[in-house]
This record gives sequence, structure tokens and C-alpha cells, in this order.
Amino acid sequence: MDLILWRHAEARDGFPDASRELTEKGLKQSQKIARWLKPRLPTNTRIVVSPAKRTQQTVQALTFEFETLDQVGTGAMPHAVLTAINWPYDDNTTIVVGHQPTLGKIASFLLYGDDAGLSVRKGSIWWFGCRHRNGQENIVLRAVLTPEVI
Repeated sequence: MDLILWRHAEARDGFPDASRELTEKGLKQSQKIARWLKPRLPTNTRIVVSPAKRTQQTVQALTFEFETLDQVGTGAMPHAVLTAINWPYDDNTTIVVGHQPTLGKIASFLLYGDDAGLSVRKGSIWWFGCRHRNGQENIVLRAVLTPEVI
């Protein structure tokens, strides 16, 4: 299974939090990442997205076909997200479009075995793979990209 963590792009400040929209810069960030992702994704990629407006807008640069799950919303617990997507047991590539600090905690858990947290920049992706060999799971960090480097 491959797992792509995609943090929402830059959003306007304000309340209520769930209705914050992307800025013009945020729209451009999401378009850059989407252009990079499109040719690299398998056709059966599963995409799960937080119900927050800014995450919905971020993923719409890539596709309008995605699942909205409360389990990946603001304040989500890392293990709840991984359970919701059946990590690492699903055979498909899965993209999770979500928020900090949840995505940083997931990245930390996958890399180090704890959820102390890492900083995932706005609009960036962290692409992980999981290979099963000799009865063990091997986590591979395939790519970390920010919109600025694309």
C-alpha cells in the first residue's frame, strides 16, 4: 500500500474553522501538486478528505471523485485516520487530504514509531510505501514535495 499525506494548501484566517477557504496562493499550490500527482497515481487510487472547506478545495485541483470522512477532519487522531484507511492492509494507493498536526503525527509514527509530530508544510505531500517482506512491514518514504519545489 502507498499512502500520500496531502496537507491542505494556504487558507484564509477566520471562523468558523471548517468553512475557511483557500487563498489565491493556496489555489495555485494545490494546482501545482495536482499536476505533479496526476501522471503518477494508479487509476484505482482512493482519496479521503476532511470535511473542511479548505481540504475539499485542495483536492478539487486533482479530482472531484473523493470520499469525505469525519475521521480525517480537524483534530483527528493519527491512529483513527490509519484505521479509517485500513493502513497498511489495503492494496490500493490512498491519499489523505487533511490537517496539521494530524498529518505530521502520522508521518512521525510511520517513520519513527511514535506520534511526536513533524511539520508538514501547507500544500505539501509526503508519500509513503509499505512493503511486506519476510513477515515484516517495511515503511519507505518515497517523496516529500512542497509546491515551491515543483
